[in-house]
Amino acid sequence: MASLSWHSTVGITATLALCACGGPDESARYLLDFGYGSDTIRVTPDDLVEFAPNAFVSLDRQFFTVETLTFRLADLRMDLPPEVRCEDYDDEVLSPELSCNDAVRRPGSFPLEPAPEDLPGVLLLPGPVELGTDKRLSVGGKQVFIPRIYYPAIDTRWVPGTPEQPSFHLRARFTYEGKPLVLEFAFQSDEPMRFEHRGVSTGLPRQFSEHPAAFGGTLDMNHWLTGTNISGCLAAGDLTLDGDVLRLETGRGACAEAATNMRLSIQQSGNLFTGLRL
Repeated sequence: MASLSWHSTVGITATLALCACGGPDESARYLLDFGYGSDTIRVTPDDLVEFAPNAFVSLDRQFFTVETLTFRLADLRMDLPPEVRCEDYDDEVLSPELSCNDAVRRPGSFPLEPAPEDLPGVLLLPGPVELGTDKRLSVGGKQVFIPRIYYPAIDTRWVPGTPEQPSFHLRARFTYEGKPLVLEFAFQSDEPMRFEHRGVSTGLPRQFSEHPAAFGGTLDMNHWLTGTNISGCLAAGDLTLDGDVLRLETGRGACAEAATNMRLSIQQSGNLFTGLRL
């Protein structure tokens, strides 16, 4: 099956919807959540082009479709603009599970002009949190809401994990020489992880489309394997199969660094999404 990756970006999308009256003021808050996805499209045998946001491609155009993906993060931190005060938001706008600290200002500094010595205000959601396929962000079974303001980044760390419960675990289906196979990949890490804007926002991911406004982090899968020739390494014996499972950690020769390169690509793939329904 032919495939290609589409990397053009579009602006923030707005979907027309009827106003839901009653309840919290949705114009003042975001749902906070996380996901993963790509801009990948594929061409079907009927020469139709379809979006495949749950897929990514390798250097040799092997097409990988996510079966399950799980990632575990520690405390989530979001810096606040200098003019924001925690006392301005009630529990319906700012979930009580988050701690909120106002900026600490250097004596004599101007109120709305941050100085290098200033400590920004911050929202902090205690971790760990487990996210991924069919795993939405929640605390005590409740969704998490934050004020609808500008956030430049979400800073966190990977939860170190164990071999049985790693920091990151992926199973993705692909086909090689007509045979269905599975890529299985996992790693453990306690390194920092940052979700920040990478280009123009592609708007509200489909899984959050029922919410008036959502903001959060997403793992951008577009470049996870773009430097690895999977077919070439399998043909040369630089990658081997364990039954129908491919593990990059077995790589040698041209694919000796395949697992390391994919881990680094994942750790550098943190993006932000922002979406509104108007």
